[in-house]
Amino acid sequence: MDLQQILSSIGLSEKQSQIYLALLELGSAGISEIAQKAEQKRTNIYNLITEMKAQGLVSEIKKGKGLIYSPCPPENLIAKAKNNLQNIESALPEFLGRYNSLKHKPKIKFYEGVAGIKTTYQQLLKTKKPIFAFGDYEKMFSWLDEKYLWTIPEERAQKKINYYVIANNGPRGREVQAKDKEQLRTTKLTTADFETEVNISDNKVAMISLRRPGSAVIIEDAAIAKTMKIIWQTWWDKLK
Repeated sequence: MDLQQILSSIGLSEKQSQIYLALLELGSAGISEIAQKAEQKRTNIYNLITEMKAQGLVSEIKKGKGLIYSPCPPENLIAKAKNNLQNIESALPEFLGRYNSLKHKPKIKFYEGVAGIKTTYQQLLKTKKPIFAFGDYEKMFSWLDEKYLWTIPEERAQKKINYYVIANNGPRGREVQAKDKEQLRTTKLTTADFETEVNISDNKVAMISLRRPGSAVIIEDAAIAKTMKIIWQTWWDKLK
């Protein structure tokens, strides 16, 4: 059993643990003897023992012109451990308050390159709720693998995930729109020139850069997703 590690677990520093263990073996001793037994400098012992006295781990008596130090009974360690536990319990509400606040911070994941974009699409396919999107198929098909791009809506349809997209009105956009029914998608076309594909689903927003070499960001935050959905819905309602 590592006694020094146990002492560290209740708040003693490494040097304080060494002093206490040295005193247990010595019984009572002066500074010089403690320093030698604990293998520490005398100058360090004074400050460390003062702290240990305050913690109820060391007692002091005057003998002649000097001071003699003795270890307090090991049972005092139990009292110290209980006191530490009480301090943690009393501070628990504050700890929980800070912990809960972290839950409300957005979780952000960043991906790079074509591999990163494919990872993002796979993450989107894990949802069970509809996806609302902005996209530009002209840019997507201009440099991303066409065969792979067609597998995404096929897999999404198999998973019965409805997809609603506002897309650029170009040849590719109209080609995609023509396959809406079989791929469980509803497409509305616009003249807007999108540089980023945006997918909104549940509490996540995935943004995919349509410029080479490609990158993507997934933001998980209910408030951000809700705001983006409102923007999307306003635009969607104005399109035929």
